[in-house]
Amino acid sequence: MLRTPDLAGCALDDRYELHALIGEGAFGRVYRGLDRRLARPVAVKVIKPWWAEDSAWVERFEREAQLLARVSDPGIVQIFDFGHAEEGPYYVAELIEGESLAARLRRGPLPVAEARAIAEQLCSALASAHAQGVLHCDVKPANVLLTAGGKVKVGDFGVARLAGGTSQALSATVAGTPRYMSPEQARGRRTTPATDVYSAGVVLYEMLAGEPPFTQGSAVELGLRHLQDAPPPLPAAVPSGLREVVDRALAKDPADRYRDGAAMAAALRAAAPQAPAGTPPPAAAGAGPAADLAGDARTSTVMTADAATIDHSSARASGADAAPTSVLGDAPTRPQPPRPAGRRNPPPQRGRRVALLAALVALAGAGLAAFLLSGAAARTTVPELRGLPRAGVEARGRRLHVQPAFSTRYAEAAAGIAIAQNPAAGTRVTEGSTVHVVLSGGPPPVTVPYVLGAHSASAESRLASAGLRYGVTLVPAPGSTPDLVTRQSPGPATTAPRGSTVALSVVEPPRWQPLTTFSGTDDGHSVPFRILGSQWRVTYNMAYLGTCSLVVVCFGPSAEAHNLQTGTSFGSFDLGEGNSQTHTFSGGPGLYRLTISGGEDSARWSMTVEDYY
Repeated sequence: MLRTPDLAGCALDDRYELHALIGEGAFGRVYRGLDRRLARPVAVKVIKPWWAEDSAWVERFEREAQLLARVSDPGIVQIFDFGHAEEGPYYVAELIEGESLAARLRRGPLPVAEARAIAEQLCSALASAHAQGVLHCDVKPANVLLTAGGKVKVGDFGVARLAGGTSQALSATVAGTPRYMSPEQARGRRTTPATDVYSAGVVLYEMLAGEPPFTQGSAVELGLRHLQDAPPPLPAAVPSGLREVVDRALAKDPADRYRDGAAMAAALRAAAPQAPAGTPPPAAAGAGPAADLAGDARTSTVMTADAATIDHSSARASGADAAPTSVLGDAPTRPQPPRPAGRRNPPPQRGRRVALLAALVALAGAGLAAFLLSGAAARTTVPELRGLPRAGVEARGRRLHVQPAFSTRYAEAAAGIAIAQNPAAGTRVTEGSTVHVVLSGGPPPVTVPYVLGAHSASAESRLASAGLRYGVTLVPAPGSTPDLVTRQSPGPATTAPRGSTVALSVVEPPRWQPLTTFSGTDDGHSVPFRILGSQWRVTYNMAYLGTCSLVVVCFGPSAEAHNLQTGTSFGSFDLGEGNSQTHTFSGGPGLYRLTISGGEDSARWSMTVEDYY
């Protein structure tokens, strides 16, 4: 089993002190450290030993580090140095005080204004890299750091790109974050600045919605969903302008996205809320009623034309009766029956019958057409969907014009695989019909056993019996019995998927741990340090400069240890000439100071303090 040593307490190349482990990835560990030469805090990433054995990977890593060191932008974590120490290749970078966007998102989605501002800063940083021919290829919330002052810093530039360039083991890690991977990355195609734009769009989507557009399934299934599926709609509260930015950034074809970070940053600036433009000028008097009347103008025109036609027909029909009803009184008149308002002469009965017949024919024709259309609905055959992953079910459903509706239950099949469907395969249904598909949720979860305080062999046996895997990390633990489990994650009595891994921290056997290194000439040096183990030692090298004052004996420097908690001298020794000489103290844990006093003869010396635990 590969186990990574904890290098806290070391000083790489006698310059970079490693104080505490603050992060770990697939290829290395990141420590909070101190640059002794410049007296500034730094972050130091040390490559894990087995990757350091791949010379091609180390060479590529160094070339990329040199390139990235020239990408200067306030929004990008700066690389200061690269080196090869005995502990392995490493690089030194800017130390950011704050939290990652991933940690922020664990508290829920961001307000729209904050999400837009973070995305704009992210894209502006990517724009600087794109302008110098550098692609990130692993944009995700974990690599977006938020400073205490609200600024965005993009970290781990180039890691995904490096991982694709040397060996099969490394290239396999390209799929390490499939939730944020572009369609061209999922296909193994050439990457461009539009690749980073897609990933930035996924990050913006997650800030607005609370989770990425695609979250369920294996790495392969997620890659297929990025290739084929449209993202679910964003929350209704997201403004249309920002929604359009997300839609374009998540286009499947790189040519349909923003061309690079600069173009997406400009679009995000344009989507920012604008200040109110002021009160519109008052409308003219009567404008409201006039608008209402104008809205009815088409109806009034049609009604007027119909009335004119009716009046004209009535005039022709009543021409024979005009004379008898003369108003001159020279002919007797008959009383006229009252006529309906608006119509002086009704149309002939024959005309009404023709109109009624035409209307009935029209209605019958419309009903017949509707009947024919409803009876001609297209049919399809339900396909076999069992055994397919979700993305495969959706793709086959699209081809055969059925709509899958998913549910999940525990089963022995791999998670995400279809295990049942209704209607069954071969059933004839109308196109667009729903097919209910049950996906496997994997085997039922198991309860994580309590293994804290157990020996590692016993803990591993208990976990295996429960159907769980385990990963062991050896950790120093002064005062603890070696090989005992001091931490487990997930914790005891929780549930975890069968076959998942429980991380164990196991006390490593005591060994000499480098604590601090210093050097000088003659005297005047006083170095404090804290010891955690039961004993500690000083390993030193010393050589005289020039000729001794006496021919036979040289009087060189000496070292004296003080216990700073008791204020007493703990012990002393003279530095003898030679290499790799050792003096051991057994004072146990405490705060000590080592003071070097010069002798009568000048000498150059260096020493390393080591703690035993």
